[in-house]
Amino acid sequence: MNQRVVLRITIDLLSDAIFGSGYSIPGGENIAVCQDEKGFPYLKGSTFKGLLRESLENWLAWTNGDPQDLDSLLGAEDWQGLAGDRRIQLTSFTLSDAPKDVSHCYSTRVFTSLEEGVTKKKTLRTASCIVKGLRFCGQLLCQQQDVPLLQNVLAGIKWIGTLRSRGFGRVRVQSEPIFSGEDVPTLPEAKCIRYRLRTQMPVLITHLDQSYGNRYETRSYIPGSAVRGMVMGFLSSRMPEWFELHKDVLLSHRTRFLDALPMDPEVERRDEGSDVQEYGILPSLKGFVESRDGGDFQCSIAGGKRPQGTKDANIGSFCSLQDGTLHYWDAQTGGVTRIQRNTDPEEDTLPFQTRYLSAGQDFEGIILLDDPSLAPSIGEAFGSSIWLGADRYEGFGQCRVIGGPESIPQPSWWEDYGYRMQDEVGTSLYLLVLSPLSMVDEKGDPCGIDEVQLAKALGVGRARIEACSTSTSEYGSFNRTWQCWSPSVAMYDRGSLFRICCDAAPSRDCILDIQRRGLGMRASEGYGQVLFLRPDLLTGIHAKREHKPTRPSPDAQAMGIRRAKYQWVMDQNQWVQESRLSKSQFGTIQSLCEKAMQGDGDLKELSDYFKKNIDNRGAKQSRPFQEAFQRIWGILTKPLDETLGLDCEDSSQERLKLLCMLLDYSRKGADGRDDP
Repeated sequence: MNQRVVLRITIDLLSDAIFGSGYSIPGGENIAVCQDEKGFPYLKGSTFKGLLRESLENWLAWTNGDPQDLDSLLGAEDWQGLAGDRRIQLTSFTLSDAPKDVSHCYSTRVFTSLEEGVTKKKTLRTASCIVKGLRFCGQLLCQQQDVPLLQNVLAGIKWIGTLRSRGFGRVRVQSEPIFSGEDVPTLPEAKCIRYRLRTQMPVLITHLDQSYGNRYETRSYIPGSAVRGMVMGFLSSRMPEWFELHKDVLLSHRTRFLDALPMDPEVERRDEGSDVQEYGILPSLKGFVESRDGGDFQCSIAGGKRPQGTKDANIGSFCSLQDGTLHYWDAQTGGVTRIQRNTDPEEDTLPFQTRYLSAGQDFEGIILLDDPSLAPSIGEAFGSSIWLGADRYEGFGQCRVIGGPESIPQPSWWEDYGYRMQDEVGTSLYLLVLSPLSMVDEKGDPCGIDEVQLAKALGVGRARIEACSTSTSEYGSFNRTWQCWSPSVAMYDRGSLFRICCDAAPSRDCILDIQRRGLGMRASEGYGQVLFLRPDLLTGIHAKREHKPTRPSPDAQAMGIRRAKYQWVMDQNQWVQESRLSKSQFGTIQSLCEKAMQGDGDLKELSDYFKKNIDNRGAKQSRPFQEAFQRIWGILTKPLDETLGLDCEDSSQERLKLLCMLLDYSRKGADGRDDP
């Protein structure tokens, strides 16, 4: 079997480049570049894959290579189904040595269209460019046999980004293998496997029910079905004989992959030696209410009825219950604008926005096994890196395994929130839905919760739902074997809460058996997972607290400076518009400013220009130059932190750059184009 190896790819910018984001900035650039949350530029993996495809097509044509290599390595158009072993996976490309000040990554260029040799009106455009000399790094995962071919193809990429025909985006691409194979610890036999993942790249988990038009939403967790698909794909390709022997058990309800939920962001990272106590992760419980002013926080299901004058409490998407307080948080998400280019030249390109789970988050998942002997083989699928979600061959979905897989006696939430050995089980039970749930009646139709089946599972004569707080959604799936969608089923959403009254107290063993096996349909994909909460937990919760990420936040100062500059430009635009100087005269002033920026910030030529027009013109004609000189000289001599009202890097070049931004903006109308 051919090993998978990693190619480390470096991209050196030999000229300014534009990695277009599809956005424009009001009052700023008409063409903006892709930026991460800190404001630094990056190149999307999907963009680089398109360039790689183009270079590979050329290489195969020049060398009379096998055309099948193109689809084997990069996939065929409208591809569906299982990927071959040769399919490459790649990451986004980020700066290898980012400067301290994000503004040092960019320069601004101005463009116009010509009509019969004359500048065409309303065609002025500005573009944010990434300055030459920067280096971007990324990785490509491929088969060892394909390394020589891919290295030749990568070296053939000479231009990247927008406006390549105008000299932008000239690059040098180099690659080298950095490791091959993975050392995965051997997992002992176990009935419960826990693993922890950290998203290294954005992960696309599309939520079709909440997607509309050209906007695709993401789920706030990693579904157990996605992890299950990754594990089955690994086992079927790397251990085909073993998989064929055990696939009936692996694909049945006897092997259950639960959803991987985002971990508490205030708990320090596991690999940093945290000694903070970690509590089990729950979906935020429905049924909690609070008064209009945010007080009187309580669970209405445990209280018997909903108090008057209360509203549903805002408690995020995930929580833990600790010492009478409900601690809650949300997954961190982001978005990217992408373009679907059509093969038909007469059809327009289709821009669309995709939401994703942001990089740098930790998730915890559980796998429950009836047959503990399967654990060692399943554990081999969790190498140092795995790829999950949609578009994982387009630069998305890379996750690093940071904890596990490891054998544990049971999921942590059983001990933290469920019935323990010393707890007495009563006739009133609180059933929490941990993953979407729908049972099937005697006719085979979905029915929500069947009280008769539930009573039988609890070992009692009768079980009745007394109160509940729920929501429902449609859940479906795509069968890649049969190339069709399975029928969508209405299920109770995670976090739904039921108070169930039994005619007799069920045994603790029956409760634990239901928690282990789940209820209802699609248990092998992680659906139907439930937890019986201890009653004292719900009645004891009277406060809530939001947890926010402790990982480094975006560079808010750099982003604030950028916003302050644009705000200042729009505020100062009024006096430029009211000035009696012509656009050509302001254009001359801007050209002198740009010339000064190219040097050491020497303002002599600019000063001589104003002196000449003030001294050699009459009083009436020189007055506009005097007024403009006072304004402009004030901008160029006043400290930049006083101009913008916040601390920032100050230099003659930075002041000249700000003035040029103002003069650019002043020549644009409300629609961002030249005034007629």
